[in-house]
Amino acid sequence: MSSIFGFYYVVGLLRQMNWPRRRGLLNSEAVVSSFVLDSTIDQMIDWSASIGACRPKLALEIIATMFRGNDWDSKESFDIVKVVSDSKPLWNERGNKNPRDIVKPSKFSKDIDPINLKALEKDVISSKDLKSSEMREALEVYFFESLVWGLFNSNNFKTYFELNEKKDKEKLPDYEKAGLGVGSIPSLDQILKDGEEIIRGYEKEIRSLSPIPQKLIKDVGSLGIEVN
Repeated sequence: MSSIFGFYYVVGLLRQMNWPRRRGLLNSEAVVSSFVLDSTIDQMIDWSASIGACRPKLALEIIATMFRGNDWDSKESFDIVKVVSDSKPLWNERGNKNPRDIVKPSKFSKDIDPINLKALEKDVISSKDLKSSEMREALEVYFFESLVWGLFNSNNFKTYFELNEKKDKEKLPDYEKAGLGVGSIPSLDQILKDGEEIIRGYEKEIRSLSPIPQKLIKDVGSLGIEVN
């Protein structure tokens, strides 16, 4: 994979929340709250799963873009049927209900009460580390894993999102008290609308999405996914 969908989303959302920020007047290093970064990565995973679950055609265009150098007629071609077959045991092992549990992203923040602003201010990651190649690669893997899971677990995702939206709304006052700039908790309709705008921005700034190869349409069709 040589795309940056996950990284593009995370950096863009952090920018909207005014991150990275300078450490202080005497320290010009740009940093991001580790707690905010973890929350943003979780939102990215939800966003990716929402595309798979609710926008299958767009999901396949994204997969085609991620593997745009692939020879779809080759025996060594990317095979989504095999990807799903290989992934199902792990999905079942991790409950198959929650994209964050499926992906299990690395956590950067310590176990700190989000109301403890002083502790959170010290728990940061540098902007340089955020933009590292290792981070970009990790975010893309998270994005892809969640996208594929959502594509083949649409109902599970929708149930998860409804429950998680309620929990996040209950936590929002604590985030606001801590001054983290997390913002509001979007509905599924909003996350889909915003997500499509993010993809349009990606196309404008990075590259246009690739057309869906017939083999990919045929393969997902054999797994019960219809693309309108």
